[in-house]
Amino acid sequence: MSSDPLEFIACDALGAGEAQTIAASLAAGDPWRTLGYGADALARGLQLTHPDLTRYLAVRNGAIQGLVVIRHPWLRGAYIELFAVLPGAQGQGVGRAVLTFIERTYRGRTSNLWLLVSGFNSGARAFYEKQGFRPVGLLTDLVIAGQDEVLMRKVIQAHPTPSRRTPSASPAEQGD
Repeated sequence: MSSDPLEFIACDALGAGEAQTIAASLAAGDPWRTLGYGADALARGLQLTHPDLTRYLAVRNGAIQGLVVIRHPWLRGAYIELFAVLPGAQGQGVGRAVLTFIERTYRGRTSNLWLLVSGFNSGARAFYEKQGFRPVGLLTDLVIAGQDEVLMRKVIQAHPTPSRRTPSASPAEQGD
């Protein structure tokens, strides 16, 4: 792991050149290759803007190491729509650092982090479980026929306990 710190840069969308470079790298490997995502489709997605999406680039010494796309709000939480560590940065703690950054960024704003991981991507699933994510559902044939996606959740902040009615209070006293 490099001793140089990662910098996280938030952006609404990537420029065409940056998007194409990242997309080409992603499309060459799994899970994108198996799921049939080509570089052009990935690049277009990285350039689209939407009010609920924020992209964060993980940068070290001016070079992009990874990328995460967050959709917030989503199901009482923030959904990690895309998570990638570029091949040259893998195994250097970048993925863990990105997830730690996302958790710190969204704690206090939401209660949950969500993501999908392809069922065949056992290495990624094990990584997410080590980071505290737990499987909560299986979505069959979601992206392509014959491939399952596992919905995973990490609780980052407990919901406040709702006040409960006391048996002795009348509805008027309870504010109903």
